[in-house]
Amino acid sequence: MEKEKMKVYHVLTDRNIGGAGRWLLNYLRYCDTEQFDVRVVLPADSLLCEKVEELRIPVIKMQEMADQSYDKAALSALKKLFVEHKPDVVHTHASLTARIAAKKAGVAHIFHTKHCMEAVSHNMVKKMAKRIINHRYSEKVIAVSKAVRHSMIAGGTDSKQIVTIYNGITPLAPLTPKEKAEILDAFHVPNGHKAVGIVARLEEVKDHHTFLCAAERICEVRQDVTFLIVGTGSQQEALEAEVKLMGKKDRILFTGFVSDVEKIEAALDVAVITSKQEALCLSLIESMSAGVPVVGTDSGGVSEVIRHGESGYLVAVGDDAALAERILELLVDRSTYESMSKKGMQLARSLFTAKNMAQKIEKLYTEAQEYAGK
Repeated sequence: MEKEKMKVYHVLTDRNIGGAGRWLLNYLRYCDTEQFDVRVVLPADSLLCEKVEELRIPVIKMQEMADQSYDKAALSALKKLFVEHKPDVVHTHASLTARIAAKKAGVAHIFHTKHCMEAVSHNMVKKMAKRIINHRYSEKVIAVSKAVRHSMIAGGTDSKQIVTIYNGITPLAPLTPKEKAEILDAFHVPNGHKAVGIVARLEEVKDHHTFLCAAERICEVRQDVTFLIVGTGSQQEALEAEVKLMGKKDRILFTGFVSDVEKIEAALDVAVITSKQEALCLSLIESMSAGVPVVGTDSGGVSEVIRHGESGYLVAVGDDAALAERILELLVDRSTYESMSKKGMQLARSLFTAKNMAQKIEKLYTEAQEYAGK
């Protein structure tokens, strides 16, 4: 008799495709569909719906679900769904509502992934509440980096409940000179220019201001570098105004939303992240996997991705002078560039693959079921 598959339901409230959404898509590309019946619950108007369906994974589209962690209006609908479908595992991403609904519906195993740094709190009542909530509504809480794990413990989560599993990516193939030129040309990078880019939501925490200040410094000494700001967000209008004030609209380009962002990540000469806080940074890992050297701020999990002086450079948060200096160093010193390209690629392809991530996640599911059966 064929063994019955474990029914695993992932619940994500995002309407846009952010870090959690990319985590989900990477997992789904490598999930073991012979052992697990995997389905995804999303808001009906989420941009992720189409992407998940392209991977031939069933999507349950919920009109009631809002893009927020606690959503009282969706609680009864989610509980009804779980009662009717009887999943063995509910795995949530920024949805406390789904965890509560799964508990009320009697779901045997509830997992939760923390995709961002925990906010620092010195309030002991809040810390205790966090610990109680996680114990009551999660079997295990998955941290996407050691930095996230440390922030969760500081925020009150029981260290014994946390499992650290690095985010994983599908490694990108290095581009030929012709492929690279075609991609950069599509984004209006002049022929012969070096492309330095940041791929991140245009939000205050990503600190694009520091990127712009570094770009302005570099523009003063080199005329053959174009800077790309890839993504959208609430800060776009303010950042565009800043670039206009600098008089650098021809050198600092905004791409807007890019659906196949991996192409531009692989086409960059240098990839940058300037976040004030960062859980891990998939965009850096993806660029590294294609042989692109990286420079990032020493914030959260970035130092777990960049081994300073080996696979890239770390600079202090907000230090645009150091950021400009390191970018220029990579553009000038070919030996360092090639060494960091090679070592960064090796690191990304050995430590941060979606295949490894999926196997570790599914091992948690299997172990939970086996332990419950004893």
